[in-house]
Amino acid sequence: MPIFDQFFVGRKCSGVSPQRRLVIDDSKISRSHLEIRLDVDADQAFVIDTSTNGTSLNGLRLERNIPMPISHDDEIRIGDITLTFRSSRFKSRRTRDMDQTEARIREAAMVMVVGDITNYSAISQLTHNTVIADSLNRLWGELGRILETHRGTLNHYAGDALYAVWDLQTVPDANELAIDFALAANRRVEELGPDLPLRSLDGSPIQMGWGVVRGMAALAAMSRSVEAVIGDSTNVAFRLAGLAGRCGRRAVMVSNSVRGAVDGKFVWGEAEEVVLKGRQGRETVFPVIGRVDAGPREARERTTPMGSHSKQLPSR
Repeated sequence: MPIFDQFFVGRKCSGVSPQRRLVIDDSKISRSHLEIRLDVDADQAFVIDTSTNGTSLNGLRLERNIPMPISHDDEIRIGDITLTFRSSRFKSRRTRDMDQTEARIREAAMVMVVGDITNYSAISQLTHNTVIADSLNRLWGELGRILETHRGTLNHYAGDALYAVWDLQTVPDANELAIDFALAANRRVEELGPDLPLRSLDGSPIQMGWGVVRGMAALAAMSRSVEAVIGDSTNVAFRLAGLAGRCGRRAVMVSNSVRGAVDGKFVWGEAEEVVLKGRQGRETVFPVIGRVDAGPREARERTTPMGSHSKQLPSR
């Protein structure tokens, strides 16, 4: 296939003229999977991954949406198909200048939510990788749609964990939205769980714990494609998610600062002072029972016994 200046490969490549696209009817290939771009001024050719399942260049997986220099005879693999780039002009690959643009680092007040699958490490040891991938793909897709309706931003998936953030400067009601998201997401997990092949060790549907934390964080484009949220509050959110839903606790737990910001809008369980792994002292956290203006289902859930627990609980 001849390449003029831009060339697109995918299952549909909608809106692209036939001369500038290669359409491959394969369900493993995204509708718009990749772009090849010829930059005459820079005397360089690039491949840009825009897919869901990923693209490999000479056996190495590419970062999404990041132009990667290519040269004559480079092999680009998508799904089960290998494409070879041929060029009489672009025969050398220049190293990307990583210092060309200075990375912008800023600090912001954030609300963070981490959702963590209970006992995932033990489950993954006894579960086939394809079963895990299939279940997580469906689960994260469903939770991503819920996150969007609650105006949250997905920062990343960390294997068994979902990490979402709200910027308090642009979303003033972030504390309330974050708790609402965690409650709604947990209900969706309970609905989806029985239909997912991924199971707990005893064969029951998987469960998740949710931690909601508020604090300052440094924001930086560490991977050039995803803005990293860095700081102590991030660590607290992950640790708190690892406690929630365990040992009789409620599935959604929040830090003291989050509770103080939305005190009258939710029904709270008894405060706990917990030890979080890797941190000194104790953190005061609160389980969320439901909204004050909850509907019939949430009202029923408030009366569900959660078992007894100590007020001073170590992390896992």
